[in-house]
Amino acid sequence: MDMLAVHVADIEVSELTGMGRIALHWKEELQRRGYDYIHIGPSQVPYLPKRGMARGLFPYAAYQYYRSLGQKADLFLVHEAAGGPFVADRVPSFIFSHGFDRRMWNQSLDGGGKVRWISKILYPIWRLRQCDLGVSKATYLLLSNYEDVDYARDYYGRDPGDTYVFKNGVYPSQLSANDAPEDKVTVIYLASWIPRKGYKQLIQAATILQQKGLEVNYLLAGTGADAATVKSDWPESLHPYIEVVPKFKKEEEESLLGRANIFVLPSWFEGQPLSLLQAMEAGRCCIASDNCGQRDVIDRDQNGLLYPTGNSEKLAEAIARCVADKDLRSRLGQNAKAFTQNRTWEEASSELVDRIESVLDR
Repeated sequence: MDMLAVHVADIEVSELTGMGRIALHWKEELQRRGYDYIHIGPSQVPYLPKRGMARGLFPYAAYQYYRSLGQKADLFLVHEAAGGPFVADRVPSFIFSHGFDRRMWNQSLDGGGKVRWISKILYPIWRLRQCDLGVSKATYLLLSNYEDVDYARDYYGRDPGDTYVFKNGVYPSQLSANDAPEDKVTVIYLASWIPRKGYKQLIQAATILQQKGLEVNYLLAGTGADAATVKSDWPESLHPYIEVVPKFKKEEEESLLGRANIFVLPSWFEGQPLSLLQAMEAGRCCIASDNCGQRDVIDRDQNGLLYPTGNSEKLAEAIARCVADKDLRSRLGQNAKAFTQNRTWEEASSELVDRIESVLDR
């Protein structure tokens, strides 16, 4: 009888989201190796609301759905926020995280961000409690960056020997560092239009550059928000230099990256950002905030630039440096593309399943 892998996360397994894309490739690798595979997500517990505190019931609803199937799993592959009920079972549990929720929450409180008092009370109850249970009690942790390995050790008391930093993959493209616009430099921001992604710092940096007389185009893609909403956050003087693409299909990503010279990721918190990896594969000159998974993939001044998180002036300096130096853009882009070689989704997913099987063999 084939072994049964049960994957649990409050997402759909598809190309449409970052977590969904990762889950899709993990699924395909497990199935290539002969595993039976069951995903438990929102479609399996459709009676729960899409958002809000009621989503805190998802772990219990997902576990009850699993029990209703009448099948015995050989392994659980569970997102941290759904971990509680599954780590209490005797089945080997692999809890995965794309950036610890607990660490992001504590960081937001320590940073003095605006957090409503009701959220301070309720979020730890309906969300973080499940994360804490899952991470603390799992058989093994699958993490997206080395900062989280340290956090798992220091906050949860987890042995680093029971953790694994998995790789995310990239799709091979035909782009190279030399395939970029020749006229005015274009900066691409490829992320949701939410504060955590650092769009406010990008706007401040763009304003600084304009005040210094440096004209740059900005391509803002995958924002989710429409053009009017996005532009309303920018000074009117910069509107002529902005293009907004709220949504795009996977097959359009290469074309969008090919229209840009510089990729920026000004996030305050990430796991292991797919957008950065894909921009590196496309040979873009990449500038990212100095935190989380960015540190794991960018070798400072070799295959990209890192700047202090939240520092708009330093972000502006990094952009200005790359705008002024075509050779620098080319060198960073070439090295970035070289870094992503042998990082296809098939190879990355194969390494992950190798690790899972080695733990099961133990």
